[in-house]
Order: sequence, then structure tokens, then C-alpha cells
Amino acid sequence: MKQTGIYTLLFIAIYLLLPFHTQAQPDEGLRKIIENKEYNIDGQPLFCKKTLPEFYYSRGFERAWTHEDNINELIEQIKLASEEGLQTEDYHYEYLKENFKGLKSMTPALDVLLTDAYLLYASHLLSGKVNPEKIVAEWQVNRKETDLKILLSGSLENIEIARSLNGLKPKYKTYVRLKRALRLYREIETKGGWPVIEGGETLRTGMTDPRVEQIRNRLFVTGDISTTHTDSVNLFDSTIEEAIKTFQRRHGLEPDGAVGKSSLAILNEPVEKRIEQIILNMERCRWLPLDLGEHYILVNIANYELEVIKNGKLEMEMSVVVGKPYRKTPVFSNKMMYLVFNPYWTVPPTIFANDVLPAIRKNVGYLRTQNMKVISGDTEIDPSSIAWAEVTPKNFPYQIRQDPGPNNALGQVKFIFPNAYNVYMHDTNHRELFSKTDRALSSGCIRLSKPIDMAEYVLKHHPAGWTREKIDKTVGKEKNLTVMLSEEIYVHLLYWTSFVDEHDRINFRKDIYERDGVLWKAMQQGPPSI
Repeated sequence: MKQTGIYTLLFIAIYLLLPFHTQAQPDEGLRKIIENKEYNIDGQPLFCKKTLPEFYYSRGFERAWTHEDNINELIEQIKLASEEGLQTEDYHYEYLKENFKGLKSMTPALDVLLTDAYLLYASHLLSGKVNPEKIVAEWQVNRKETDLKILLSGSLENIEIARSLNGLKPKYKTYVRLKRALRLYREIETKGGWPVIEGGETLRTGMTDPRVEQIRNRLFVTGDISTTHTDSVNLFDSTIEEAIKTFQRRHGLEPDGAVGKSSLAILNEPVEKRIEQIILNMERCRWLPLDLGEHYILVNIANYELEVIKNGKLEMEMSVVVGKPYRKTPVFSNKMMYLVFNPYWTVPPTIFANDVLPAIRKNVGYLRTQNMKVISGDTEIDPSSIAWAEVTPKNFPYQIRQDPGPNNALGQVKFIFPNAYNVYMHDTNHRELFSKTDRALSSGCIRLSKPIDMAEYVLKHHPAGWTREKIDKTVGKEKNLTVMLSEEIYVHLLYWTSFVDEHDRINFRKDIYERDGVLWKAMQQGPPSI
């Protein structure tokens, strides 16, 4: 018993002294780096000028990177940054790889650089390298918020640096598919890309031309045709025609199966350009909300297409018309709240200035032919009483409103998801626009090719029992009616010039708003401080 008591006292003594012996002490070298704001260490700029000090203050200037597995995992993750369309040099990769030679090589400077690398890379994976709102006026994002300092602390303690970084990568199918496409197109680049096809007359089925062999080889590289073997390499046969149609669909061209000037130009775009497009749209994926929702409407502006997704499945799709290049449809997300049958259309200031006012000055009868009225509150104003020659958009005290009817610019129904841009989805009285390949033709709003189908869909479970028959009767009365939605459905207006479709085909689209070049330039610059 006496011996047992001695062991017990010894254990208690060790237990009481253990915190004192294991308590980490402030690292003076590290403290000096932080307090002196040394934002450049051995030629390596620090980017996390706000979060770095906060991280080390919270630790009492204790070193963070004391476990070799954590350091090796971070360096390996940074090495893989290019697979995410990011640049390893932004995260001190070469410096860390060259200077970390085991824990004995650790210095305060290396500790700070490792922390800077983690926080910056984590931020880019979570929200993107570039803030779109600083380079595109019509782009609004819902920034994803995560305290990366807390995430790093937990990751260091649990030795799960790789797991924490992988958890920040977008899980959207578009991002995952683009990541695979990036790998494929980089392999094509490594093998030398694809051949340039010479110019000349338009090639069609039945023609014989030496360029056909070049086209066949070009299509084979990107998988649009399965083989280059044929009895006549210079014959433009039906196999080539179908492959060209596939290629044209993937690039948003009219699938006529002929190789004219437009198709030839797209065929000759270098692989490096396509890699850029894929990287840019991976970045755009990182700007999206963390969760698109279980039920949402997605409009890809650059593709002129709308999809309705519920629980991961495609419920509906249709063609759309979007804003002209000088009246761009903005990018944002919001919840659809209600729809309006037989809507009035109040002419926006820009359309009044550019379109309606010039037409009225030529002929005041324009208002009557367009079923438009001059309104002041609830009062109708006689248009002949207005000196239109003296009217300007700034001094005009009234509104121009178009009544419901077959000529109404909004058609039979509009769908409202409140936003600062006053943009919504609606029907149109110009159905011919949907037959065009290039559909950047509106004043900013989204025109739907199947508006009544959309109304029936969003009202499917409405307690008022909105059947197709009831909708048709309501529309036929040409009476304005607002219906609040009973189900939550989000609308995401996006701009993707590259994506992978449900058939695993890599698609590219024309950069109708000329946003790709601006973003690429921003991504090549050093990362902004965080």
C-alpha cells in the first residue's frame, strides 16, 4: 500500500507539471515578422495581410506547422492546384518545395509562408481567385463565408490538411466535368494540339478536296469522329457531315454539316484557347452559392438555354433570348416569388429613350398601334397634348404603359424574382427570335420559348388548382392577374462559355459579352490580398 501511494503522488506531480512543460511558448522570430509587417519574405510576397496576423495573434505567436505530415500534405495539394485551373506559383510552391527539408529546416519564415499559402489557396478554392464584382458591373455573387483561420487550426490539430482543402472545392457537376475536360485538353496540348485547316470554298457532302483529310484528323482529336480510316480520305462523306454537325452543336453553331467560314474559324481555334475557356468557367463555378438548392431554374446566358433542375434531375429545358451586348443580362441568384398573367408593360427609361421616343416623334399614332398609353399615376394622359419634340428622357414626367394583349412586349405571362436590375423572365410577341442561333436580342430580360409550360410547371402544386385549362382560360381573358407562388424555386442566371453537357460532350460558346478576356487578364495577375 505504501508503494502504491508513492506511485500515486508521483503521477499527480507529473500531471500537474505537464501543462507547464508542454505549453507552447511564443516564437520571437515569428512575432517579429508579424509585428513588423514583413509582407515580403525572401522574395516571396505575403497575400493574407489581414488573416495572417489574426491567425497568429489567436495562437499567441505559437508556430503552426510542427507536424511533418501537415507540411507535406499542403505542398502536395498546392502542386495539384493546376488541376483546379489555378497557378501553383501563387502559393509559394517552388520556394516551399526547395526550402522544406524536414522539421529541422523549419524557420519562422517558412511557418508564415506555409500559413499564407494555405489561407490563400483555401480562399481561392472556396470563392475564386477573382472577385467578379470588381471587373464586371452586371455580376452579383453571394460570397461564401467560412472562417479559414478556424479551419486551418482544426486541420493542423487533426492532421487533415488535404481533407480540409478538398472539402472547399466546388461539388457542382459542371465544375467536376470541366475539371475532367481540362485534363483531357491539356493532354491534347501535350501531344501537339490539332492541325490547322487551310481556307477555301465551303465544303459540303459529296465534295472531294484535300482539306477533307485535315478536317477528319482535326475532328478525331476532339472525339467528334471515331476513326480516321476511310476508303477515300479526301471525300466529304456522310460520316464527316455528321461529325461536323456534332462539332457545330458543341460550339453553338447552326448544325448544317457544312464547313464554311464560321465553322472553319472555330475548327482552327488553338487548343490553348479552349484550355483558357475551361479554366475561366471553373473560376465562375467558384463564384456560385455553396448550394444551388434542391429545386432551381438555371439560365446559361451564353448558351441561350434554360434548365429546371429538381433533386439533381432535369425537369424541363427550353431556348431563351437574352440581353444584347449593350444591354447585358446580369448574373445573379434570387428566389422566384410570383408570376403575372396578361402583364402590363411599363417601358423602361433606356427603351423609351432609344426606341419609343424616336418612334413617337415620327408618328404620335405609334402609341395607339402598339396599344400603349401615357400614364400619370392612375390617370391617362392624351398623347396629343404633349409637345413630343421638346420631350427628353430626363424631363418626361409620365410613364408609357402597354396594355395586355397580343402585341404586348411581355406576351402572356411574366415571372418575377425581385432584383436590383429589374430583370425578369417573360413571354414575347416575337416568336421568330427562337429560330435564330444567336439570341442575344433582348433589352436585358430573359424571353422564354415555352412560357405557358413554365407557368404550368411552377403552379403545378398551387392550392388554387392551376391546371393547363385554367391557365389558358385566364390568358384568353387578357385580364391582368398576379399569382403568388406556393413553392420555393430559385433562379440562377449564369454565364458559362464552356460546359460539359449531360452526354459528356465538352461545349464551347461565343463570348457574347466579351467577358472572357477581362477575366483571363485578371487571373494572370498576382492574387489580391485577403
